Amino acid sequence: MLAPQITLFQPPSLFTIRRSQSPEPRKNSKTWKSNCKSPTNFLCFSLKTSSSTTEFSNSCKFLSSHKNPDAGFLNVQPIVGHVNANLLAFWLQSCCTVREVRRVHAVVFKCLDNSVTYVNNNLISAYSRFGKLVEARKVFDKMPERNVVSWTAVVNGYSRYGFDDEALRLFDDCIENGVRANGKTFVCVLNLCSKRLDFELGRQIHACIVKDNWRNLIVDSALVCFYAQCGDLSGAFHAFDQMPERDVVCWTTMITACSQQGRGTEALSMFSQMMFNTSSPNEFTVCSVLKACGEEKALEFGKQLHGAIIKKMFKEDVFIGTSLVGMYAKCGEILDSRKVFDGMKKRNTVTWTSIIAGYARNGQGEEAISLFRVMKRRKIFANNLTVVSILRACGSTRNLLMGKEVHAQIMKNSMQSNIYIGSTLVWFYCKCEEHPFASKVLQNMPLRDVVSWTAIISGYTSLGHEPEALEFLKEMLEEGVEPNPFTYSSALKACAHLEAILQGKLIHSSVNKTLALSNVFVGSALINMYAKCGYVSEAIQVFDSMPQRNLVSWKAMIVGYARNGLCGEALKLMYRMQAEGIEVDDYILTTVLSACGDVEWNMESSSDHCLQSS
Repeated sequence: MLAPQITLFQPPSLFTIRRSQSPEPRKNSKTWKSNCKSPTNFLCFSLKTSSSTTEFSNSCKFLSSHKNPDAGFLNVQPIVGHVNANLLAFWLQSCCTVREVRRVHAVVFKCLDNSVTYVNNNLISAYSRFGKLVEARKVFDKMPERNVVSWTAVVNGYSRYGFDDEALRLFDDCIENGVRANGKTFVCVLNLCSKRLDFELGRQIHACIVKDNWRNLIVDSALVCFYAQCGDLSGAFHAFDQMPERDVVCWTTMITACSQQGRGTEALSMFSQMMFNTSSPNEFTVCSVLKACGEEKALEFGKQLHGAIIKKMFKEDVFIGTSLVGMYAKCGEILDSRKVFDGMKKRNTVTWTSIIAGYARNGQGEEAISLFRVMKRRKIFANNLTVVSILRACGSTRNLLMGKEVHAQIMKNSMQSNIYIGSTLVWFYCKCEEHPFASKVLQNMPLRDVVSWTAIISGYTSLGHEPEALEFLKEMLEEGVEPNPFTYSSALKACAHLEAILQGKLIHSSVNKTLALSNVFVGSALINMYAKCGYVSEAIQVFDSMPQRNLVSWKAMIVGYARNGLCGEALKLMYRMQAEGIEVDDYILTTVLSACGDVEWNMESSSDHCLQSS
């Protein structure tokens, strides 16, 4: 998402949208949490009247004639008689370095007998632009008179460089001093709220905007961005729908928000609307749409986008190339993903991570490890996502040696405190049947979430250490971590293997209090647990109450009947399964026939045999 970018001049009614020019290359992200660039870059330069071009050209020599940064303080006398406040403000908006700002500041001291508010505003903005907040604050504190531009400039300066608390304190002071905020101030504070996810303050700002009628394209864009960043998609849609006009920034904000919050279908629909409304996408729009294509497995849409737009408009863009690699990989088209990867002239860490993750996800762990070795030889930086992806590749191929090498690098680079890396290490060691290492990693993690605990519980269960798995569940609950459906499924599997009906019933009681009760995997695990413990009536109650069933659910119930000697019920359920359009696989058939002996199974059974379980 892109936060609205404005250039600010007096008079206050002049707004110009522009994209922020950053001296550093963009980074893709889970570093890309969003494409929303906050805070807004304000250039709070203000002029009472325009200076003549000739006068400015003649005076420009002053800004560039001396390499000595202090020269301006020593050689200002010759031009004192030729400058006025308007020209000084004009100089300040033209400064390219902090040295030039300081030299103009020296001229301000020499030339102006009295403080001029709009010149001081430009000084604050110029110093802030180069990160010199101490100098900007000194100018602000010494101003005998301040207006809304003064306050907006200093608030934005602190916000831009991450001093959010001080920025908010200054905004509070602004209001307490009776200064009436304008649209530019509100944009600045909304962007600050977006960064801090301060939903309540943002809503108050929204109310002020509506009350004082500060609505325009820039302010509306900031509102959409704020609600999207705070995860309130309904609020974002409401603000978006009320906009009389929209630009690419607004559309991209909404598309990105939908994509990031798992509503990929809506993201694709909005992109289609955007194209219908003749708004040309930018690179951020395309990246967000490609992400949605990958999440929704919308391969054809992604291919059309690749052919119709990307090859024509963004052919060499490394971020779009990276998004294409990820999109094809998530859609299972790893060959197309590799083709895009190989064709890219420039690649970054995220590009390499996308292809490595793609191979690992598609069951080609060895290829992922091979690419990781190439990445290391080329001394390309590996981020946290790269490490997680390569550990998954090592786990899927049971490559313990390579995984331990990665673990050593994690320790060397002090990355072990990352919760995602720690959880993946636990999973990796369990996959390689090194459960003591997994337990040690878990115990050393400073913070453990539901994924970390589920990895150890599932791993110990699959390795036949069910009592320890249930102990881990107990520790997890004592730490106040709420289990998810995968946790419950793994714990119930452990109970089934141990035939621990009391613990199984306790878990079922906990499940009843959560939304996990409707999860098909939890339901299947409950059926299996009750059937393994001989509690068939409880198993069928769970089966009949399930809102949806999959092959595992049917299999668990039918096999449960058969292994408990209820062969007739097993056959009835097989007929019912077939009648509902689910194929009876060889495992079910073999298990039932071996358990029930000489029963007959008619593959061409009619609907008359489709009996309901009691």
